[in-house]
Amino acid sequence: MSTGKRIMVVEDERLIARDLQLSLEDLGYQVADPVTTSEEAVAQAASTLPDLVLMDIRIRGERDGIATADILRQRFDVPVVFLTAHSDEATLARAMGTSPAGYLVKPLKGTELRTAVEVALHKHEMMKQLRVRERWFSTTLKAIGDAVISTDATGLVSFMNPVAEVLTGWRAEEAKGRPLMEVFRLAEHQDAKTTNPIRRALDKGQIVEVNGLLESRDGPRRSITDSAAPIVDEEGNVLGGVLVFRDVTAQKALQAQLELADRLTSLGTMAAGVAHEINNPLAYLLGNVEMVLEQLEARRDSLGAPGWLDEATAELADAVKGALRIKRIVADLSVFARPPEDGSDAEVRECLRQAVSMTRSQARNRATIEIDAPDVLHATIDPNRLVQVLVNLLLNAVQAIPADATTKLIKLVARAANEQIVIEVADSGVGMSEQVQARIFEPFFTTKPVGAGTGLGLPIVHGIITAVGGRIEVESKVGAGTTFRLHLPSPPATPAVVTPIAVPVAAPRGRILIIDDEPLLLAGMKRMLARDHDLECTGSGMDALDRIRAGHRYDLILCDLMMPDLTGMDVFERLLVLDADLARRMIFVTGGAFSPRAAEFLAATRNPILEKPFEPAVLRALVTTQLIALT
Repeated sequence: MSTGKRIMVVEDERLIARDLQLSLEDLGYQVADPVTTSEEAVAQAASTLPDLVLMDIRIRGERDGIATADILRQRFDVPVVFLTAHSDEATLARAMGTSPAGYLVKPLKGTELRTAVEVALHKHEMMKQLRVRERWFSTTLKAIGDAVISTDATGLVSFMNPVAEVLTGWRAEEAKGRPLMEVFRLAEHQDAKTTNPIRRALDKGQIVEVNGLLESRDGPRRSITDSAAPIVDEEGNVLGGVLVFRDVTAQKALQAQLELADRLTSLGTMAAGVAHEINNPLAYLLGNVEMVLEQLEARRDSLGAPGWLDEATAELADAVKGALRIKRIVADLSVFARPPEDGSDAEVRECLRQAVSMTRSQARNRATIEIDAPDVLHATIDPNRLVQVLVNLLLNAVQAIPADATTKLIKLVARAANEQIVIEVADSGVGMSEQVQARIFEPFFTTKPVGAGTGLGLPIVHGIITAVGGRIEVESKVGAGTTFRLHLPSPPATPAVVTPIAVPVAAPRGRILIIDDEPLLLAGMKRMLARDHDLECTGSGMDALDRIRAGHRYDLILCDLMMPDLTGMDVFERLLVLDADLARRMIFVTGGAFSPRAAEFLAATRNPILEKPFEPAVLRALVTTQLIALT
């Protein structure tokens, strides 16, 4: 009964070769005519693709059986069982260097032959399955979004995926064989025994949480979180450990911003309800005190200027100062309760000039202020609010520069960048610690002496900037000054109006491929075009290329610019190689260029671009226009 397995015999002794052929056929194997040289063996292997080769070590020709076996293994991944009448150690060592599936010494016995063949075939099949599983496992670990580091039982790194390389700053080749805590360094921890997450997982025999600040080899610290677990076999023996973690720096920063926004929103809600209740009694309190002061001053001469009058006047003047301070606090709080003005447009350089003018007296003899901004630069924010922000930042900058400082400079810089306006206020002052920087936008937090500050200036600045869709950043180092950086939206350019063309009565029906990783948008575009065109839809650029390689042809391709597996730019570049005419038929659909590469690509491409969101009529008109133009 045939096993279906094909075996090739390479033997230059005809009688032995014929006997092997017959014996193998009796065992149910398919055997081609034996060959005697290396060249014949390679040629027959290429044409028949055998499952196993029985190879005599000493064969005719320049290459012996060992060299031939190496060629067959590399080219065809076919297992080889060596046959030889010589079993000297040198020959055996050389043969073993080719990773043979077996080794038989002539003369052969039937049982030995059968056993060797069956074991070799089974071993090769198991190795193939193992390699497939390893490839799947390796590919999975490399493709997942989390960082993965595994170690052996002693804690030495044995594997790192690409995400772990990025987060740690170590390449896998460099890290392999090094202690885990040399590669995976948690900030502010010195005791490796207590901080090594894999060691803790091994000691406890269970999964443990991993949280902290990861110190990258190239400098930046990243907040990470996830878990570590031991790797054990079926008998419970510890083989090593695996550490899985992800970068949550952005999430934590976002969470902090959301918490701050919530606090500021609550502050605004409170201000809206309290301001009226405070301002009413404050108005007549302040008015009455000031009236008493005026009357006392008017009657000073008639009263003979007794000593108590000076004391009373000073006390009432202090009361007025206190009332005025309450008034300023309420006015500042009301900023959070007022909605931002819509459609405001501030000329940035003029706002900078006004802010400098308003703070000139405070800055005199304390600092030199320089302005570097284009003459025509506009931001989407109310000019008065922007001046308020700049005045606050300028006053802080002036107060941060000591009287005895060597360098007394404040620089105001404004520029356009990535469809935003960036304004920087940089001083050469004393700077701030990380602890202070973490709290500067908290309401009522201040480093100034009691009575010198309310702790509302920077929270108000933050509220104004975020209310218009901007953001504020700070960079500071103790002894090296501080830079506040405002990112403000710029007024939108006049949108290009896409006027739907007059569609001909017999508009061409096209075969169109739509590529977009957003399922809802993909379905929507399909609904917009299905009536008039034949459509294929996919959420993967890789799948789209596979379809084209398989012979699918299209009149147009609508492709999202930014996708997770392959971007629209990647699809276009690969399509230029596969089919340049089809690349010319691509229409790029984009919600915005979020990277320098995307911006450059859109600026340079000659293909049509469709901006999201769009109306169905605009999409249909563009498709029709392109079909007509490309016909």
